[in-house]
Amino acid sequence: MIIRKPNIISLSLVIAILNIFDGFATLYGLTLNKIEELNPIMKLLWVTSPTLFLLVKIMLSSFISCLSYLVDRKSGERFQKFFFNCLIGIFVIYLGIVGLHMLWLTML
Repeated sequence: MIIRKPNIISLSLVIAILNIFDGFATLYGLTLNKIEELNPIMKLLWVTSPTLFLLVKIMLSSFISCLSYLVDRKSGERFQKFFFNCLIGIFVIYLGIVGLHMLWLTML
């Protein structure tokens, strides 16, 4: 039986894409006053500057992708498994967030 190593890089790229979608969908919803930002840090960024809000979302996506690449290439197998499990948790959270965005977008 062959055991495949979890693909940290692929999962982190999916999370990055979901995060960027969340950023643009949130920007759209906030602009139309259809939704409210619940994250206090992101809400502060939105109030300060919508461009800054989106820039931070994109930078966070880039950071998680770069960090994941380093973990995949430079870390031991035990830490890689732990990191991959954390990414799975983040992925599940973002699936819920994207699901909520899809719900309100279909109600417009």
